[in-house]
Amino acid sequence: MSIIKNMTTLITHINPHLDDIAAIWLYKKFHPEFHGCQVEFISADEGNKKMENNEDLVYIGVGRGQFDEHKGDVNDCAMSLVWKDIVEKNLSPQDPAQKKAYEGIVEWVRLDDTGQLPVEHYGEFSVPAFIRINDNSSQTSTASLKLGEEILTRVVTILVDKAEAEVDWQSRLELGSKLGKFIAVKSEKVNRTFCQEKGGDLFLMYGPQTHFVQYFTPQEVDLEPIYHTVKELDPEASWFLHQSHHMVICGSGSAPDSKTTKLTFEQLIEVVKSV
Repeated sequence: MSIIKNMTTLITHINPHLDDIAAIWLYKKFHPEFHGCQVEFISADEGNKKMENNEDLVYIGVGRGQFDEHKGDVNDCAMSLVWKDIVEKNLSPQDPAQKKAYEGIVEWVRLDDTGQLPVEHYGEFSVPAFIRINDNSSQTSTASLKLGEEILTRVVTILVDKAEAEVDWQSRLELGSKLGKFIAVKSEKVNRTFCQEKGGDLFLMYGPQTHFVQYFTPQEVDLEPIYHTVKELDPEASWFLHQSHHMVICGSGSAPDSKTTKLTFEQLIEVVKSV
C-alpha cells in the first residue's frame, strides 16, 4: 500500500484498536510535529514487518518499532509507549489536574489492551466496542479514529473535573443530621457520582461561582421536607424536586435559564438541621 508523504504521517493498522487510536490522539494533541498530521492505515500483516520511523513516517502499533508493543513490550500498549515519549520530551501537561487525567486514561487503556481490566458484564456498550466495527476499509478506520478522539477528549474533561473535585473535597463539612451523615461541600466539580464513591447519607453541593445547588441522597430517604423548606425560604428560585425524591435541585447546566437561589451556603446547611 502506498503512503502519502507530503507531510508527517502517523501509520497504524486498519480497524485500529483503542490503544492505537489513543496513541495517535496523544501525539496529535501534544507533539508539535503532529498537529494536523495525516493518519494512514495499513494491513496488520504488513505491519508485522520491521519498519523504521523517520521524519516523514511514524508507526503506531505496527512496524515493531518504538511505538509498537508487539515487539515484546508485555506490559505496555501503543498509547503507553507514546505517553512515555511525550513525558520524556517534556510535552505532557504541566497542570496537575490535567496531567493526572491523562495518566488515568493511559492506565485505563493499557489495562484494557493487556486484558487486565475487570470483566465487563456489558462489554458491548464499552468504548472499545464503539470504535471497532471490524470493517477493513480505510474510510471506516478513519471514522473510528474520529469517534475515538471525540470520546477520549470528553473523558479527559470528566477526569480533570474529578481531579479538581478531589481538591474541593478537602474543604468539605461533615455534620450529623436526622437523615444520617451529612456532607456539605462548595464546588463546581463535585457531582452525585463523586459523592457516591465517597460515602454518606446526604450531600449538599453548592457552586460558589454559579450558585447552583443540589441536595442528594443515595439512601432511601425522602427529601421532600427539604424541598418545601427551601421553597418557603426562597420562593422565587427555581427549586425542583426530582421524581425519585432523592434530589432537590436549583440551577444546573441543563437549565442555564433557571433562577438561582439567594440562600447562602450556611443557610442551606441550616435547612438540613431544621428538618
